Amino acid sequence: MARLVLLNGAPGAGKSTLARLLVERWPLALALNVDDLKHSLGQWQQDLTGSAVQARALAIAVIREQLASGHDVVLGQYLPRIDFIEELASDAGDLGASFHELVLVLDARQLAARLAERVGNPSRPEHEINNRLVVPADAPKLVASIDTVLRARRRAERIDASGDVQDTLARIVAALDGGVEDEA
Repeated sequence: MARLVLLNGAPGAGKSTLARLLVERWPLALALNVDDLKHSLGQWQQDLTGSAVQARALAIAVIREQLASGHDVVLGQYLPRIDFIEELASDAGDLGASFHELVLVLDARQLAARLAERVGNPSRPEHEINNRLVVPADAPKLVASIDTVLRARRRAERIDASGDVQDTLARIVAALDGGVEDEA
C-alpha cells in the first residue's frame, strides 16, 4: 500500500532535509515540497496568494499520480491551517493509500537559533528566498501556529526535532513503523 507522509513543522525544522533522507529508504518514493513548486512558477513573488494556490494544485496532481502508481510520497511542508491537510488525507484515502501526519516540534528558542543559522549560512538556494520571508524573531509565532495545528489534528504524531538530523530521522522511522494511519 502506498503511503502519503506529511512532515509538517515550522520553517527551519528540517522538513525538506528529512523528507529527502526518508525517501532514500523506499524505492521510487518522492520527496515533494510545495514551496519548490511555487518558486518554480514565473513571477511567483508578484502574486503570493495565487502562486501558493497554483503550487498546491500542482502538488495534489503529482501526489495523486504518485500514489495511484503505488509509490510513496513524503511531503515536507509548513501547513499552519488544516484545510490542505484534510485534503491530503482525503486524497490518500480515495486512492487506497495510507496517510501519516507527523509534526516536527521545536521550542521557540531552538527554532530561532536554527533560523538564525540558516540566515548566516544558507545551505540550499531556497533558503535565500525563505530568509527574506521568515526571520528568527518569527519563531514564537511559528511555534504557536504549530501548536494550534496539533490541537486541531489530535491524531497527528509529534516528533521531537530538537536533536540532530539522524536522531529526528530515527524518530520519524519509528513513528512510521509503529504509527497508526490517519483517517480523513
